[in-house]
Order: sequence, then C-alpha cells, then structure tokens
Amino acid sequence: MTPIVLPKEAFALEAPREEVRLPKTKAEFEAVLKRAEAGDAAAQYLAGCTYSAQGDELMHKLSALPSGSPYLRAPYNIGDRNPLSDGAQEYYRLAFNWFEKAAAQDPGALYALSRCYLQGEGTAAHLEKGKRLLEEAAEKGYFRAQFDLGMRYYHGEKTPAGSGFIEQDFDKAIFWLQKAAAQGDAMALYFLGKCCEEGTGTEQDGPLAFALYSRAAELDNPWAQCALGRCYEYGLGTPKDIQKARQFYTLAAETGDEEALEALGRL
Repeated sequence: MTPIVLPKEAFALEAPREEVRLPKTKAEFEAVLKRAEAGDAAAQYLAGCTYSAQGDELMHKLSALPSGSPYLRAPYNIGDRNPLSDGAQEYYRLAFNWFEKAAAQDPGALYALSRCYLQGEGTAAHLEKGKRLLEEAAEKGYFRAQFDLGMRYYHGEKTPAGSGFIEQDFDKAIFWLQKAAAQGDAMALYFLGKCCEEGTGTEQDGPLAFALYSRAAELDNPWAQCALGRCYEYGLGTPKDIQKARQFYTLAAETGDEEALEALGRL
C-alpha cells in the first residue's frame, strides 16, 4: 500500500499550461520551419506537432468513411494500401523526424517521441524504446509523461503478441500520478481520488478522495465532477447533499458523461 501524500499547495495550483499554438497559415508554418531548420528546439517541436495534427486529421477522415467507400478500394489504392492512411503516415514520419531533433532539449518533444515509438506512428513500433523515452520524459518532470506512465502502470500493458510490457504496479502508478498531480494535472488528481475511494494501491480514504475529486472538478474535469456527484449522493467523504449531487452530475452530464446522465435520471 502506498500512502498518497501531496503537498497542500497541490490543491491551490493552477492546472499546468502547455498551450501549443499550431500555425494557422502557410506563411506562419514556413516561419516555424525556418526556425526549426536553424536548430530552434521549440520550433522543431512545434513543427512536429503540426505534422502530427495533420496526420491525425487524415486518420479521422479515414475512420469516418462509410463501408464500401471508393477510397477504401482500387483504383484509389495499391493493393491493401490506402491513400489516406499512407498520407497520414507520411505526416507522422515528418513529425517523428522533428521530435527526434528536439528531444534532447525539449521534454515535450521527448514525450511526443516516446509516443511515436509506442504507437508506431512515423516509425516502427518499438515498445521498449518508447517506454524508456517515456520514463526519461517523466523523470525530467514533464507532467504529461508522468501521467501517461502512471496510467500504464495503473492498467498494465501488454504487447500485441501478449508478452509482458508493463506489469500492473499500483505502487509505481501512484508514485507517478502523484508527480503529475503535484503539478496540478486534473486527470492525475481524479485517478488518485479513485484510488482513495476504492482502496486501490493505497488505504481507502473517503475524505481524501473527496478532496482530490474536488480539486480536479475545479479544473473542469468532468469525470471528477461526476465523482463528486456520487460523493454527495452517497455521503462519501462528505455529508450527503442531494442538491449538490445533482449540481455536479449536471455539470458532468453537459459533457455527455453517461454515468452522470444515468444518475440524474435516478435522482
């Protein structure tokens, strides 16, 4: 069992901000590329993010195509290759190249590079290398990497072939989630609250679960808002209050949260 010990300041922190503003025009993007080619790590990371977003957009279009679409069969493709997915992989390859150049100087790029290897985007999937880079980004204090690594330990993860990749380890999960939560990451705060509520990897602690959910809800996390509704409905870590339960369920339901919608129907 790992005790959850966060500094009091964690509950007063603003959410960590990392706003990646993608260039909106060709001229803006060309300026980014010029800085990237001159060795500017921040511009290299931004160039990678831009190409990655373009790949994601193509993959989204591909997933939205109806069955039998001409884009899914010849003559628009060669053999089993698809022009949209091929195009997406080309964007991912460009993204991978820029992330690789910036990774030594930019922790965000290091994290993005780890995900390229973990997901096989722009390069062959290499789970061990992806994990190593993810750990490196987390150790450098990058909150997204800390949360990602914590969740991989929380759920456990296996390769497609079924061999062990990351064994489920709640002690390590809580360690990394606390690192991200201490920086104000709302999802990390929510999952730590869930661990406290359920007694997963730590002592069951209703009041602490309520405090963690409350902080995450303040950061507009809908899962935490729904969890707070549950706390107020059943008196978990706080006195029962159906009016407040309805209030927080409504906030979560506005984002489409199914549990919150079901709870509102019950109340």
